[in-house]
Amino acid sequence: MGFAPRKLRHGTPEFLAIPRLGFGCSFPAMFFALAPRPSHLGRFTQRFVFYVALLSAASGCIKREANCTPPTGTQAAGQAAPAPGTPLPPGTSLLGGMAAFKVNGEAAKVEVSSVPAEGQPFKDALRAEIKLASNSEWTVQLQAPTSAPVKKGDAVLATFYVRSVKAQAGGVTETQFVFEKAGSPYTKSVQYPVKLTPEWRKVQVRFEAREDYAAGGAQMIFRLGYEPETFEVGGATVETFGKMALSALPSSQGLDHQVEVTATPKEAPITVVDGGELAFHVSPAKVIRAISPYVYGMNSQNLGAGGATVRRMGGNRGSVYNWETNASNAGNDYHHQSDEWSCTVMGYQDCSQPGAQYADFVKQNKAGGVDSVVTIPMLDYTTADKNGPVKEEEKAPSKRFVSNNPKKKGALSLTPDLNDGAVYEDEFVNFLVKKFGKASEGGTRFYSLDNEPALWPQTHPRVHPSPTTYKEMVTRTEATALAINGIDPSAIVLGGVMFGWSEYQSLSNAPDSAEFNGKYGTYVDYFLASMKELEQKHGKRLVHALDIHWYPEARGNRRITDPDTTRVTNDARMQAPRSLWDPEYKEKSWIIDQLGKPIRLIPYFLEMIQKRYPGTKLSMTEYDFGAGEHISGGLAQADALGAFGREGLYLANYWGNGPGIGDLQPFILGAFKLYRNFDGKGGHFGDTAVTASIADLREGSIYAATDSKKPGTLYVIVINKDQEKRFRAKITLDGPTKYARAEAYVFDGTSPGLRAEKAATISNNVLEYPLGATSATLFVCQ
Repeated sequence: MGFAPRKLRHGTPEFLAIPRLGFGCSFPAMFFALAPRPSHLGRFTQRFVFYVALLSAASGCIKREANCTPPTGTQAAGQAAPAPGTPLPPGTSLLGGMAAFKVNGEAAKVEVSSVPAEGQPFKDALRAEIKLASNSEWTVQLQAPTSAPVKKGDAVLATFYVRSVKAQAGGVTETQFVFEKAGSPYTKSVQYPVKLTPEWRKVQVRFEAREDYAAGGAQMIFRLGYEPETFEVGGATVETFGKMALSALPSSQGLDHQVEVTATPKEAPITVVDGGELAFHVSPAKVIRAISPYVYGMNSQNLGAGGATVRRMGGNRGSVYNWETNASNAGNDYHHQSDEWSCTVMGYQDCSQPGAQYADFVKQNKAGGVDSVVTIPMLDYTTADKNGPVKEEEKAPSKRFVSNNPKKKGALSLTPDLNDGAVYEDEFVNFLVKKFGKASEGGTRFYSLDNEPALWPQTHPRVHPSPTTYKEMVTRTEATALAINGIDPSAIVLGGVMFGWSEYQSLSNAPDSAEFNGKYGTYVDYFLASMKELEQKHGKRLVHALDIHWYPEARGNRRITDPDTTRVTNDARMQAPRSLWDPEYKEKSWIIDQLGKPIRLIPYFLEMIQKRYPGTKLSMTEYDFGAGEHISGGLAQADALGAFGREGLYLANYWGNGPGIGDLQPFILGAFKLYRNFDGKGGHFGDTAVTASIADLREGSIYAATDSKKPGTLYVIVINKDQEKRFRAKITLDGPTKYARAEAYVFDGTSPGLRAEKAATISNNVLEYPLGATSATLFVCQ
């Protein structure tokens, strides 16, 4: 699933767990507000720009019914909305004036001073001059502690005035108002982006406190980690009004939305110019490795014409899926709602039958010639009913949940007992094996051990309120993997299933992370070493692949996974796949701030595997580079698919926009076709990666492959990432094989579809061909 970073503290990033829905409703990760938090659909952290946006407008909000309610309309339990014009009762101040704000973080990047504010309802304001750019907005900030206690569920109103003095180079001035816990895990009650104008503007943000806070236990923040800009803020008050309806408090969300739309200047159209020659070299005889057929996977999107090879059903709801009834719970993604939505949203008609959600899913996949990844829950409880939201007082153990067990002591049944208060996962696997056969017989090939365990306390606090620990993960992994192996030893088990960098490093600051990281270095090191010990203990491998999720933190004007297609963000997005492998590329992100060197994600993990548990494969069952409806997203996707195969990833499943269902976004589909169906007749990229290079990695990428089933055919994919330059590609084909002709298939911003272009004549093993700006071209050389 996805996540959004809370902020960088003393070099340690914390995260706002806004999962990308594993089926549920999702908000943009950067705009987390109150109650319903995005499900593992955050997987995107994508869409609208205000925490107050309607769920149906927010990116990824899967509108189950017409009752997707904006968070600002949420009312305290048992409270009726007041009549219009009702005066506010006295509130309790939480802020000791503007003087309470102090600079926190990389203070050398900003200069903060007090300036007079003429003609305003306050005398002085704070002027923040940002001198140096940051890799994340929370790198430096104005921060003030609360001066009075706050109770969970209290209605809080923040009021402040802002104006722009000097905009960023792109014409935007921005900040964010944040109210969060003053210590790990920095739980946020609100994170509200604000665009500024040259005129003073009053901003009012209403929200509910997510926890109980003593005085000083929470903090109020204005973000300063942006490109150089100058703005002023004054007249700030933050008050709590106890348990009253939020709708009774004023809000500036309408005006703020208008400013968001109008304050960002439109970029001038790009004029494409001739960039001259761009040199490439390909050595068909220099084999790198066989390309795993499973890197061309997706989640639960419709198969369509993309030629996917493996399909996964996962996400947050998978953690509490009850296979006996097809009930699941949305957790924080959507009011902790229990229902059968994950089954019915797929269009399945038999959701009252045991295992129908996955049985129909596997059946669909088999009919389409693709393999399946099935998620197996590891938590202690699964969903008991389909009766809607689960209240906090109904948390497990309660009648709303049933016991979940990896292994059944008695005989396994294909018609499970619905009244025994228990669910057995080995019985679920047995159900699938009896229906479709073992993996070796064409049945379910892959089983994933739950989903993003570091986020269980955030996504599913009704069943797992405590932080996940290192020891717990080994115990749960051992029991569940053994249960799967006992039913189908030929199946491939994916373990870890980690959401992102914080989980890789410390299981998101798990209580026992310091103890084990002192010995192993990171959570991944510990997990791999523990899996090796389990193989020695049981005499067989329990986990075959280490599974990770990757939602890049790279930034342009915005994080690249945000719905931003400005020139700077597009460039950052198209460069971002280099962080999958390039030993010299440093993206703009807080991860680079922490790591201090290039990420090299795939080699990074493969090296840990080699050190701690050789023979383990590496999978990535969720990822997305954003902008699936724009060529920049399509080229980033094409680049990633090429890197996956060449760098040795075993399996990958694109997540994408929303809950990983529906049709693939158009430019993502185009990228898949480039590798899997370039001619509309099933033509696909080769199965053996060979050496290929480009003179300038910033300008483009190249991937080349031969095919064991088509001797004499060479496949070359060339990507031009430059938004302003067209090039004349000069591709030198080294080695003894002489090529004479190349078919050409082009993918660019004019259309998400591939088109066959004029074939190229290859002279003396040199292929010359025009490359349009922001384009990908596949050459099939004979």
